[in-house]
Order: sequence, then C-alpha cells, then structure tokens
Amino acid sequence: MDAELLNTIMTAVVLPLLIALSGYLVAYLRKKATEAAANIENQTIRFYIEEANEIVLQAVEMLFQTYVDDLKKKGQFTKEAQLEAFNRAKDITLQLLTAEAREILIEIYGDLDLWIKTKIEQAVKQDKDLKRLL
Repeated sequence: MDAELLNTIMTAVVLPLLIALSGYLVAYLRKKATEAAANIENQTIRFYIEEANEIVLQAVEMLFQTYVDDLKKKGQFTKEAQLEAFNRAKDITLQLLTAEAREILIEIYGDLDLWIKTKIEQAVKQDKDLKRLL
C-alpha cells in the first residue's frame, strides 16, 4: 500500500469514525457526571432531612421528659402550657438546625416554620400513640 492510499483511507474512514466515537464518549461522560452530581445532591439532601427529623424528635422527647410529663402529673397541662411546649420545641429545633439544613428544608418545602410545626405535631402524635400501646 502506498502512503497516498493509506492517507485517503484514514481521511475518508478512520477520522470520521473517531470523531463520531469521541462525540458519543463525551455525551456518555457528561451523562455519567450529571448522574453522579445528582446522586451526591440526593444523598446530601437526604442527610440533612434525616438530621432535621432527628432534631425535632429529640426536642419533643426532651420536652416530654422535662416539662410536659411533670405538668401532666400535676394536672396543669393547659392549652397555654401546650403552646409553651410547642414554642420551646420549635426554639430548640431552630437552635440545633444547621444553616445548610435550613437552606435545604426551605428549598424543598418552602416554609421552614410550617415544616417544623408539622414535624413537631407528628412527633407528639407518635409519642401519644406509643404511650397508649404501652
């Protein structure tokens, strides 16, 4: 084979094939990079949501042990005391939430106060349900 024929084959066949394959490779690598980034973001979001849920549960449990149970034993757990317990749980939650967790909760749920209120009420209901079973 002479050099001119080899050059023609390379230009006509191999070079376009390499260009097409490199385009597919770049697209594949971009797709994998996007999937990896989404996976990292999902894991980060999941971590902060689980952390925030745990903080709410801890705040509610602590208040039951230190405030609510004592008032209930004394028969003094009034509507005002319930509101005070809620506000204390909310304050504890807000103090313990990291800035990153707050940002993610706001980004996902929109209203941080509403999310906290909902989670506190959910935790209180679960606690009541558990105590009924015991």
